[in-house]
Amino acid sequence: MSGFSAVTSVFDKTSEIICFFDREGLVRFINQSGKNELNIEALKSNIKDILPNFFPENEDIFEFIEKNSETEIKGDAYRKNHSCFPVRLKVFISTGISPKPLGACIMTDMRDIDLQLKQKKKMEEDMQEVLKAQDEFVANLTHELRTPVNGIKGHINNLKAEEDDASKRRTMNIVLNCCENMEKIINNLLDYAKIENGKMEIVSEKFSLHNLISNCINMSISVANEKGLNLTSYIADNVPDEIIGDEFRLSQVINNLINNALKFTSMGHVALELYKTKQSGRDIELTFFVMDTGIGMSKEDKDKLFKSFTQVDGSITRKYGGTGLGLYVCKQIVELMGGHIEIESEKGKGSTFIFTVNLNVENEGADTEEVTIADLKNSLVFDREQEESEGMTEYGSARNVAMMRDLIEKTVLCVELENWQKAEDFAENIKKLTVNAPKEISDIALRLVMNIRKEKKEKCSEYLEGLSDAVYAIKKAGE
Repeated sequence: MSGFSAVTSVFDKTSEIICFFDREGLVRFINQSGKNELNIEALKSNIKDILPNFFPENEDIFEFIEKNSETEIKGDAYRKNHSCFPVRLKVFISTGISPKPLGACIMTDMRDIDLQLKQKKKMEEDMQEVLKAQDEFVANLTHELRTPVNGIKGHINNLKAEEDDASKRRTMNIVLNCCENMEKIINNLLDYAKIENGKMEIVSEKFSLHNLISNCINMSISVANEKGLNLTSYIADNVPDEIIGDEFRLSQVINNLINNALKFTSMGHVALELYKTKQSGRDIELTFFVMDTGIGMSKEDKDKLFKSFTQVDGSITRKYGGTGLGLYVCKQIVELMGGHIEIESEKGKGSTFIFTVNLNVENEGADTEEVTIADLKNSLVFDREQEESEGMTEYGSARNVAMMRDLIEKTVLCVELENWQKAEDFAENIKKLTVNAPKEISDIALRLVMNIRKEKKEKCSEYLEGLSDAVYAIKKAGE
């Protein structure tokens, strides 16, 4: 048995039980784990006593091993005192380490593994119960939330139909907007629950892509107009109109990204552009760009964007609101549609969301060469329009004066309604437009913002009147 001496130290370091035995079953070697667990010694035990339920009594051991050497079998290993424990074992014939062939057996103690498997099964069952409870909770929560929201909307719409006072109607519209925001949060919660439970499904139905884009723009145009923003869309000529896919989910992503861009943009432009980047037969890849001239973000903040319940920082949540679920839901939907979403952004210089989806067309088309996103970035309509508009927003230009007048009117209205958050947004835009103005004008804009933050109505009116006078003077000078 000198051949065992070279490998004994290796066998003794393993947690498995390893033993070698001759044709009669006499154990010629057992490693330290086997000695400790079975309480036996080599040359004093028989493999048939260790595994009495494994080896047949009237069959040659080696012949039996040759028939079962390819399978891993569960059984019980018996100690010297006849107590036993479950093992997973494998047997084979070993040659070369002794003059005669030996049977070899490797046994893995299954007690801890069985316990872990039971614990895992119990955890999976508990998790299923938790998910079931979560589904019921979200369903009940959204139902309870929807009921009062729908009630508020119904009563406000009834009151609005009978109200002639423009100021009161504007207040009612603000309440209705708040209700719509609450409905968006409720829908995001429902979608989040579906995604987490793997229950969100993507359907395939024929729809008009051009109508979808048009509807998305029309849904947000009032918000853009209210903030004095330019909202545009562009669809490349080679993009087909009739598409097969999930119209609702695609519009959900587009609307979410446009709303997001409008929320974080106080002046300038928001644009949606759509291009075909690949087609093979009936399969088509579309790439969407949603671009804005808003607050942007740093490289460090981008990683936080597509995680659930996450926004860039707490101040964003306090100022602009939101649950942080919208972009997470968008990412999951895009990936379910075989696509990818990413963002390019720079602090203070706007953001560009880029996402691709894989859809189908009804009739097979000629395969097209793949267009890279890098190539598209060099020919975006949004960038051309931005370049053309450079130099047009300097203080005193006709466009700037018109924008300031519009913003002043909106600020006056918001101050009258004591909607201080909206008033601050408009006043911030005025401050940006007057950054290159004479100091006395830029100081008025700064003081306006400060007094809006302090909710000082009389002071705000004073500075708004001063700005109105300045705008009138600039206009007269231009004439």
